[in-house]
Amino acid sequence: NGRIKVMVAPHAPYTCSPDFILETMKLAKDLNTGIHIHLSETKKEVEDSFKTYGKSPIKHVYDLGLLDLHTIAAHCVHVDDEDMELMKEKNVYPVNNPGSNLKLASGFAPVDKMLKKGISVALGTDGSSSNNNLNMFEEINLAAIVNKAVNLDAVSVPAIDALKMATVNGAKALDWYDEIGSLEVGKKADLILIDMDKPHLYPRHNIISSLAYSVQGSDVDTVIVDGKIIMEKREIKTLDVEKIKYMAEKHAKDLISR
Repeated sequence: NGRIKVMVAPHAPYTCSPDFILETMKLAKDLNTGIHIHLSETKKEVEDSFKTYGKSPIKHVYDLGLLDLHTIAAHCVHVDDEDMELMKEKNVYPVNNPGSNLKLASGFAPVDKMLKKGISVALGTDGSSSNNNLNMFEEINLAAIVNKAVNLDAVSVPAIDALKMATVNGAKALDWYDEIGSLEVGKKADLILIDMDKPHLYPRHNIISSLAYSVQGSDVDTVIVDGKIIMEKREIKTLDVEKIKYMAEKHAKDLISR
Protein backbone atom coordinates (compact mmCIF):
# COMPACT_ATOMS: atom_id res chain seq x y z
CA ASN A 1 0.00 0.00 0.00
CA GLY A 2 2.79 2.39 -0.83
CA ARG A 3 4.69 1.99 2.44
CA ILE A 4 7.68 0.19 0.95
CA LYS A 5 9.98 1.86 -1.54
CA VAL A 6 12.61 -0.03 -3.51
CA MET A 7 15.76 1.57 -4.88
CA VAL A 8 18.61 0.12 -6.91
CA ALA A 9 21.67 -0.25 -4.68
CA PRO A 10 25.11 -0.79 -6.19
CA HIS A 11 27.09 -1.25 -2.97
CA ALA A 12 30.03 1.08 -3.58
CA PRO A 13 32.53 2.08 -6.29
CA TYR A 14 35.18 -0.15 -4.72
CA THR A 15 32.98 -3.26 -5.06
CA CYS A 16 31.17 -2.36 -8.29
CA SER A 17 32.87 -1.79 -11.63
CA PRO A 18 31.97 1.25 -13.75
CA ASP A 19 30.11 -1.00 -16.20
CA PHE A 20 28.11 -2.55 -13.38
CA ILE A 21 27.21 0.88 -12.01
CA LEU A 22 26.06 1.94 -15.48
CA GLU A 23 23.82 -1.14 -15.60
CA THR A 24 22.30 -0.27 -12.23
CA MET A 25 21.64 3.25 -13.48
CA LYS A 26 19.78 1.84 -16.47
CA LEU A 27 17.74 -0.40 -14.18
CA ALA A 28 16.86 2.52 -11.90
CA LYS A 29 15.69 4.55 -14.88
CA ASP A 30 13.63 1.64 -16.19
CA LEU A 31 11.99 1.21 -12.79
CA ASN A 32 11.60 4.95 -12.27
CA THR A 33 13.32 4.80 -8.91
CA GLY A 34 16.46 6.09 -7.21
CA ILE A 35 19.91 4.89 -6.26
CA HIS A 36 21.38 3.97 -2.87
CA ILE A 37 25.17 3.70 -2.70
CA HIS A 38 27.94 3.84 -0.10
CA LEU A 39 30.43 6.64 -0.78
CA SER A 40 33.66 7.77 0.88
CA GLU A 41 33.12 5.84 4.10
CA THR A 42 36.81 5.26 4.88
CA LYS A 43 40.14 6.91 4.12
CA LYS A 44 41.36 3.76 2.40
CA GLU A 45 38.35 3.77 0.09
CA VAL A 46 39.15 7.32 -1.01
CA GLU A 47 42.88 6.61 -1.37
CA ASP A 48 42.17 3.50 -3.46
CA SER A 49 39.77 5.47 -5.66
CA PHE A 50 42.49 8.00 -6.46
CA LYS A 51 44.89 5.16 -7.26
CA THR A 52 42.37 3.39 -9.51
CA TYR A 53 40.47 6.26 -11.12
CA GLY A 54 42.51 9.36 -10.30
CA LYS A 55 39.57 10.94 -8.50
CA SER A 56 37.44 10.67 -5.37
CA PRO A 57 34.56 8.17 -5.18
CA ILE A 58 32.06 11.02 -5.45
CA LYS A 59 33.79 12.56 -8.48
CA HIS A 60 33.96 9.07 -10.00
CA VAL A 61 30.21 8.43 -9.80
CA TYR A 62 29.53 12.05 -10.77
CA ASP A 63 31.46 11.50 -14.01
CA LEU A 64 29.54 8.26 -14.62
CA GLY A 65 26.30 10.21 -14.41
CA LEU A 66 25.03 8.33 -11.37
CA LEU A 67 24.30 11.51 -9.43
CA ASP A 68 21.90 12.67 -12.14
CA LEU A 69 19.47 10.18 -10.58
CA HIS A 70 17.86 10.63 -7.18
CA THR A 71 20.76 9.43 -5.04
CA ILE A 72 21.09 8.45 -1.39
CA ALA A 73 24.78 8.37 -0.48
CA ALA A 74 25.51 6.48 2.72
CA HIS A 75 28.29 7.81 4.95
CA CYS A 76 30.19 10.51 2.99
CA VAL A 77 32.73 10.68 5.81
CA HIS A 78 35.88 11.59 3.90
CA VAL A 79 34.65 14.29 1.55
CA ASP A 80 36.31 17.57 0.62
CA ASP A 81 34.88 20.88 -0.57
CA GLU A 82 34.87 19.74 -4.22
CA ASP A 83 32.91 16.61 -3.29
CA MET A 84 30.41 18.67 -1.34
CA GLU A 85 29.94 21.09 -4.21
CA LEU A 86 29.21 18.16 -6.53
CA MET A 87 26.69 16.77 -4.05
CA LYS A 88 25.04 20.15 -3.74
CA GLU A 89 24.92 20.58 -7.53
CA LYS A 90 23.20 17.22 -8.01
CA ASN A 91 21.03 17.42 -4.89
CA VAL A 92 22.53 14.24 -3.45
CA TYR A 93 21.26 13.11 -0.05
CA PRO A 94 24.18 12.01 2.14
CA VAL A 95 23.20 9.88 5.14
CA ASN A 96 25.25 10.28 8.30
CA ASN A 97 25.68 7.12 10.39
CA PRO A 98 27.60 8.36 13.43
CA GLY A 99 27.20 5.23 15.56
CA SER A 100 28.58 2.98 12.82
CA ASN A 101 31.35 5.43 11.94
CA LEU A 102 32.47 5.45 15.58
CA LYS A 103 32.25 1.67 16.04
CA LEU A 104 34.14 0.90 12.83
CA ALA A 105 36.59 3.79 13.34
CA SER A 106 35.66 5.21 9.95
CA GLY A 107 35.96 8.85 11.00
CA PHE A 108 33.72 11.86 11.36
CA ALA A 109 31.56 13.14 8.51
CA PRO A 110 31.69 16.95 8.06
CA VAL A 111 27.97 17.25 8.73
CA ASP A 112 28.18 20.87 9.84
CA LYS A 113 29.91 21.89 6.59
CA MET A 114 27.42 20.00 4.45
CA LEU A 115 24.43 21.53 6.22
CA LYS A 116 25.89 25.02 5.87
CA LYS A 117 26.28 24.42 2.13
CA GLY A 118 22.57 23.65 1.91
CA ILE A 119 22.98 19.89 1.51
CA SER A 120 20.11 17.89 3.06
CA VAL A 121 21.97 15.46 5.29
CA ALA A 122 19.82 12.59 6.57
CA LEU A 123 20.49 10.24 9.46
CA GLY A 124 20.80 6.46 9.66
CA THR A 125 22.02 3.60 11.80
CA ASP A 126 23.80 1.48 9.16
CA GLY A 127 23.27 -2.27 9.38
CA SER A 128 23.08 -4.12 12.68
CA SER A 129 26.46 -5.77 12.09
CA SER A 130 28.05 -2.33 11.74
CA ASN A 131 26.37 -0.75 14.74
CA ASN A 132 24.72 -3.36 17.00
CA ASN A 133 22.22 -0.72 18.07
CA LEU A 134 19.50 0.48 15.72
CA ASN A 135 18.38 3.27 18.05
CA MET A 136 17.55 6.42 16.11
CA PHE A 137 17.45 8.57 19.24
CA GLU A 138 21.03 7.55 19.96
CA GLU A 139 21.96 8.52 16.40
CA ILE A 140 20.26 11.91 16.82
CA ASN A 141 22.26 12.45 19.99
CA LEU A 142 25.52 11.39 18.36
CA ALA A 143 24.90 13.54 15.28
CA ALA A 144 24.56 16.56 17.54
CA ILE A 145 27.35 15.96 20.04
CA VAL A 146 30.05 14.38 17.86
CA ASN A 147 30.14 17.33 15.48
CA LYS A 148 30.46 19.74 18.38
CA ALA A 149 33.52 17.90 19.67
CA VAL A 150 35.13 17.49 16.25
CA ASN A 151 34.63 21.17 15.38
CA LEU A 152 35.40 22.43 18.91
CA ASP A 153 32.20 24.40 18.54
CA ALA A 154 29.36 23.98 21.03
CA VAL A 155 26.78 25.34 18.58
CA SER A 156 27.77 23.07 15.67
CA VAL A 157 24.79 20.97 14.47
CA PRO A 158 22.23 22.28 16.97
CA ALA A 159 19.48 20.06 18.34
CA ILE A 160 16.90 21.18 15.79
CA ASP A 161 19.22 20.32 12.89
CA ALA A 162 19.88 16.83 14.28
CA LEU A 163 16.12 16.29 14.58
CA LYS A 164 15.57 17.48 11.02
CA MET A 165 18.21 15.03 9.82
CA ALA A 166 16.14 12.20 11.32
CA THR A 167 12.77 13.42 10.06
CA VAL A 168 12.41 16.03 7.34
CA ASN A 169 15.71 15.27 5.61
CA GLY A 170 15.13 11.54 5.84
CA ALA A 171 11.82 11.95 4.05
CA LYS A 172 13.50 14.04 1.36
CA ALA A 173 16.21 11.42 0.91
CA LEU A 174 13.54 8.76 0.40
CA ASP A 175 11.77 11.03 -2.08
CA TRP A 176 8.71 10.92 0.17
CA TYR A 177 8.64 14.42 1.60
CA ASP A 178 5.22 15.11 0.06
CA GLU A 179 3.78 12.31 2.23
CA ILE A 180 5.90 11.92 5.38
CA GLY A 181 8.64 13.56 7.44
CA SER A 182 6.57 16.21 9.20
CA LEU A 183 3.14 16.65 10.76
CA GLU A 184 1.20 18.60 8.15
CA VAL A 185 -2.32 18.61 6.75
CA GLY A 186 -2.51 16.16 3.86
CA LYS A 187 0.49 14.05 4.90
CA LYS A 188 0.32 10.52 6.26
CA ALA A 189 -0.13 10.08 10.00
CA ASP A 190 3.37 8.71 10.61
CA LEU A 191 4.35 9.67 14.13
CA ILE A 192 5.57 8.55 17.52
CA LEU A 193 4.31 9.56 20.96
CA ILE A 194 6.95 9.97 23.65
CA ASP A 195 6.35 9.62 27.37
CA MET A 196 7.88 12.86 28.64
CA ASP A 197 6.90 12.11 32.26
CA LYS A 198 10.24 10.52 33.07
CA PRO A 199 12.71 11.87 35.66
CA HIS A 200 15.52 12.16 33.09
CA LEU A 201 13.30 14.36 30.90
CA TYR A 202 12.68 17.01 33.57
CA PRO A 203 12.63 19.98 33.45
CA ARG A 204 10.63 20.18 30.23
CA HIS A 205 11.08 23.81 29.25
CA ASN A 206 13.01 22.97 26.05
CA ILE A 207 11.43 20.00 24.29
CA ILE A 208 13.67 20.25 21.20
CA SER A 209 16.78 20.00 23.36
CA SER A 210 15.30 17.10 25.33
CA LEU A 211 14.51 15.19 22.13
CA ALA A 212 18.09 15.49 20.89
CA TYR A 213 20.04 15.06 24.12
CA SER A 214 17.85 13.23 26.65
CA VAL A 215 15.14 11.08 25.06
CA GLN A 216 15.92 7.38 24.67
CA GLY A 217 14.34 4.83 22.39
CA SER A 218 12.67 3.23 25.41
CA ASP A 219 10.78 6.49 26.01
CA VAL A 220 8.71 5.95 22.87
CA ASP A 221 5.24 5.04 24.11
CA THR A 222 3.21 4.73 20.90
CA VAL A 223 4.02 4.32 17.20
CA ILE A 224 1.56 5.17 14.42
CA VAL A 225 2.28 4.33 10.78
CA ASP A 226 -0.04 5.72 8.11
CA GLY A 227 -2.71 6.15 10.75
CA LYS A 228 -2.42 2.59 12.06
CA ILE A 229 -1.32 2.04 15.66
CA ILE A 230 1.67 -0.32 15.54
CA MET A 231 2.65 0.03 19.20
CA GLU A 232 0.57 1.41 22.05
CA LYS A 233 1.82 1.93 25.61
CA ARG A 234 4.93 -0.11 24.70
CA GLU A 235 2.83 -3.06 23.50
CA ILE A 236 3.58 -4.03 19.89
CA LYS A 237 0.33 -4.83 18.09
CA THR A 238 1.53 -6.36 14.83
CA LEU A 239 4.38 -8.73 15.73
CA ASP A 240 4.98 -11.72 17.99
CA VAL A 241 7.86 -10.29 20.02
CA GLU A 242 8.55 -13.47 22.00
CA LYS A 243 8.78 -15.52 18.80
CA ILE A 244 11.16 -12.98 17.27
CA LYS A 245 13.39 -13.06 20.36
CA TYR A 246 13.44 -16.86 20.27
CA MET A 247 14.30 -16.95 16.56
CA ALA A 248 17.01 -14.33 17.00
CA GLU A 249 18.74 -16.44 19.66
CA LYS A 250 18.34 -19.60 17.60
CA HIS A 251 19.79 -18.14 14.41
CA ALA A 252 22.64 -16.44 16.28
CA LYS A 253 23.68 -19.76 17.81
CA ASP A 254 23.45 -21.43 14.40
CA LEU A 255 25.70 -18.78 12.85
CA ILE A 256 28.25 -18.92 15.66
CA SER A 257 28.47 -22.71 15.44
CA ARG A 258 29.43 -22.68 11.77
